Amino acid sequence: MNSQFPDRDENLSQLLKQDVRKGFEALYNQQFTAVFYFSRRFVAEQQVAEDITSETFLKLWQRMNDFNNVNAMRSFLYTTTKNACLNYLRDSRRHFAENEKIAYLLEQNDESILESEQIYSGIWQHIYNAIENLSPQLKKVFKMAYINGLSNEEIAEATGIKNQSVRNDKVRALKQVRLTLLEKNLLSNFFFCVAFLNLI
Repeated sequence: MNSQFPDRDENLSQLLKQDVRKGFEALYNQQFTAVFYFSRRFVAEQQVAEDITSETFLKLWQRMNDFNNVNAMRSFLYTTTKNACLNYLRDSRRHFAENEKIAYLLEQNDESILESEQIYSGIWQHIYNAIENLSPQLKKVFKMAYINGLSNEEIAEATGIKNQSVRNDKVRALKQVRLTLLEKNLLSNFFFCVAFLNLI
C-alpha cells in the first residue's frame, strides 16, 4: 500500500531514527484523529472508539521494534483497529442488522476496502482540523450540534445562550468549515462524511 503522505513520512522516519519516543509521539499526533474516525465508521459509541484507538496505539508502542518504516506502522494501526472493531461487534449483545453488515465488511479482509477507509479517515482528519480552528464559541456549538447530536434547545440550555444565537452560531461555524475545506478541494467529501454520521 503506497503512502499518501510521502513528505511527512520522510520527516517522521528521520525523527524515529533519532528518537523513537519522540517519533512515536509525532506519529500519534499525526494519526490519532484519523484512526479514531476510522473506528467510528464501524463503532457508533464514541467512548468505545476512543478506547479502541488508544489501545491500538499502545499495541503499536509495544511493538515498535517490529517495524522498519512508517507505512508499515500505519498499516498496523488500521489493521489492528479493524480487528478490534470486529471483535467488539462480535462480542456486543446489541447485534442489530446494521452491526451484522459492518461485521461482514470487516471480515472480508479486502485490501482495497481497508485502503479506501484509510482515505476516508484522512479526510475526517482535515475536517477535524477545520473544526479545531473555529473560535472557542463556534467550536463548542459545532461539536455539540454536529458531533454530539444535541438539539438547539439542549445547546441553549447547556451553554446559557439564546436559541437564536445557537442557530446563528451553527450557521457561521458550518460556513467556516465549508470554506476551509473548499480551499482544500475537500468540500464534496465533507458532505459525504457528515451524511454518514447524520450531522446534517
